[in-house]
Amino acid sequence: MGASLHHVSVFVADMDRAVRLFRDVLGFELHWRVPKAGGRLLSTLLGVPGIQAELAYLAGEEGGTAVELSRLIQPPQSGGPVPFGDLGTVALTLRVRDLDRLHRSLSDGGWVPLSPCLDLEPPQGNPVRAFCVPVEPGVLLELIEEQDAAAPAASA
Repeated sequence: MGASLHHVSVFVADMDRAVRLFRDVLGFELHWRVPKAGGRLLSTLLGVPGIQAELAYLAGEEGGTAVELSRLIQPPQSGGPVPFGDLGTVALTLRVRDLDRLHRSLSDGGWVPLSPCLDLEPPQGNPVRAFCVPVEPGVLLELIEEQDAAAPAASA
């Protein structure tokens, strides 16, 4: 039996800011938002006794992968710095359109991209443009715009 990705969960420090990022900048649709979820079933599911969290569920267009944002209320989040690349860190990669506009929008919104938009040629040979931006400690957002095969690209 094959598995497929249902949604990605991202723990966030500021729910309003995270919703703005995914809804207003990246174009996800907010399906629901719960100010306080918890109880025995959620604690059992996640293995965190007494968990309480604010939740928001956003879906990408055309049936793409959804993102569930969680802000812990109990237990308190540690919020310490987590260098990207350490065990447990994650990169969420999204296929987007108009990469340059997104780069400007993220910069203007206070999310600092790690680089300008870069032309890359992945091993499979399909040229892309991409950049990354840290969005939470240990969470990197990679935005990729697929390019016309005839466009020049630099090697990754």
